[in-house]
Amino acid sequence: MLQRMFPGMLLLTTVLLFACNSGRNLNTQVHKRDADGRETNIKYPQQQTVTPQNINMSYDFEQLFTAAQNKQIDSLVRVFEKSNLIAVKVITLPADKVTAGSFENNNKNLLKEWAGVHGNTDKAMVISISKGLNKVAIDYGPFVGKLLSRAEADQIISNDFLPALQSGNIFDGAWKGLNDLMDTIRRNIQ
Repeated sequence: MLQRMFPGMLLLTTVLLFACNSGRNLNTQVHKRDADGRETNIKYPQQQTVTPQNINMSYDFEQLFTAAQNKQIDSLVRVFEKSNLIAVKVITLPADKVTAGSFENNNKNLLKEWAGVHGNTDKAMVISISKGLNKVAIDYGPFVGKLLSRAEADQIISNDFLPALQSGNIFDGAWKGLNDLMDTIRRNIQ
């Protein structure tokens, strides 16, 4: 009876089960890498609260993206959160809402707030972009710091985000920057 009423429900349930279950025991060692000449054991911390569907992961206060582009960014970081358990928030800030001097500190405060939304996890990341200030900031929790060095994050800012702000291809640069960040994290997990 239910199959006739909801024909896709079984398929959807099966897809969700496989998408949400990575098959890893999250309290065991999953990676050992040599970072700056040191060996580091990485363990997944307890699972944080997954971002609810009614909370955006991309906020375009500076109106740098079209509605469709903003939705694409939101979808990209949602998929990344589901597959890698790292919640990423992307926010654009106009120059009249934050000053150049407070931009980095504002991003750190946004990270604390975002981590709180997810149960005070150290598996959160916030990326602030301001075309008006020509600035980009990336901050993340300690767990993410084991998978993404400050030098790697700064290089992605310099190579992807900032040139896009200067050329006006902001969505393309943000898209490339986000994918480069995610690829770097994925590489460092393996």
